[in-house]
Amino acid sequence: MALCALPSRDGGEARARIESVVAAGYRWVQLDAAAPGLRARELSRSARRDLAALLRRCELSLSGLDLWIPEGHFASPDHADRAVAAATQAIALAADLATLTASPGRTVSVRLPSAMADGVEGSLLDAAERFEVRIADHALPERAPGDAHERLCVGVDPAAVLIAGEDPAALTARIGNRLASLRLSDLDAAGSRVAPGHGRLDIDAFIAAASVAGWNGPLVLDLRGVQDPERVMGEVAVGW
Repeated sequence: MALCALPSRDGGEARARIESVVAAGYRWVQLDAAAPGLRARELSRSARRDLAALLRRCELSLSGLDLWIPEGHFASPDHADRAVAAATQAIALAADLATLTASPGRTVSVRLPSAMADGVEGSLLDAAERFEVRIADHALPERAPGDAHERLCVGVDPAAVLIAGEDPAALTARIGNRLASLRLSDLDAAGSRVAPGHGRLDIDAFIAAASVAGWNGPLVLDLRGVQDPERVMGEVAVGW
């Protein structure tokens, strides 16, 4: 379950959201690195150990972190330094939490522009290499194979793919081993995000394409923009 769909106003509430995820029956959690109480700059070493202890106590594995800052910030000379700093901090946090929880979630999901400000891509790759973390770029159109790097990969959010007029299953199969993050989301005919199975996504074809691509990681439920996400979170867990 992606916590970015369950906004929190303070650190204590962020932790309550984590507990609600396990109460709903989920085994994996995707943390929101932009949420109060989960921002890397706010978490001391002790706070990171406490957060990892909470995940272990809840028997939740870490699938990765989301950092949904505007992709244009990575292209703007006025914002690039702050964007890179935030991404670097999130990368370090993902590495710390994955180590502390013995989880494979060394992945940070972002959206990156096709053209970044000078030095940005190199800085991101340096951080990813240093902390042994993968960056999952969810921007569309997807990063071309010629731009591939073992640390800079591709993430798929079906609702976003449908908005772009593409087929999520075809895109997933095309990405193949460049896939670093796979989400479950849906879009209805009116262009609104809805619970998976209530929109245009062919879930069977999507899962089959992920299998063909060799994906063996978690499937992250993404309910951003869905009405009453806490209710839907429980319904999806029961129905899945």
